[in-house]
Amino acid sequence: MSDEFQNRDLPGIDQSLASDGSIVKTHARIRREPSTAFPVLFFTCSAVIAVIIFSWFYARRYLGEENSYLHERADIALHNDWQERPRGPIVYDYFAIGESLYTKMACVGCHQADGNGLPGQFPPLAGSEYVITEDQAVPTKILLAGLVGPITVKGNEYNGNMPAYGLGLKDHEIAGLVTYIRNNWGNEAGEVNTDRVAAIRAEIGVRSPYTAEEL
Repeated sequence: MSDEFQNRDLPGIDQSLASDGSIVKTHARIRREPSTAFPVLFFTCSAVIAVIIFSWFYARRYLGEENSYLHERADIALHNDWQERPRGPIVYDYFAIGESLYTKMACVGCHQADGNGLPGQFPPLAGSEYVITEDQAVPTKILLAGLVGPITVKGNEYNGNMPAYGLGLKDHEIAGLVTYIRNNWGNEAGEVNTDRVAAIRAEIGVRSPYTAEEL
């Protein structure tokens, strides 16, 4: 090493104080101090590995054509087949639908669980000429549009207000209620179906409540 290099002063270092012992201590301290290069390298490598693994799974799941997630493809195929299956007409249990609605709605509170109504307030449905009539349209119209004013049922007069349910219930639900009251408590008047209700609804449209004379 040239004398010129050996004698050159280093900025910030007092060469007169340098000794073999101090140099050894300085090197030891440098070795003990943590390096910032290792954490940066570690996290960078970890991020790269994570991206590679995610990319592999993504490509396998969504981009593969032959061998990726065959069970999911099979489930999708089964679902598509189910959606494209031949569909027959919907079969309703009208009596069961009507029974459920009757007990959950205001019907049971007015006409009672036994269908006998409340004397002087609400007319009976059991044996009512407006229920068991051969003309299915009569009870259907009452449920769709409501009934107001005086009415005579089984020889007794009533004067109340039957609310309309045409806007709140669907055709099969109206059919269920009519079928239920026409075939319960000893009534035997036959079933009313969705098509019949739909035809009556289209015929009367949205209108004011019926009176007994109109029916």
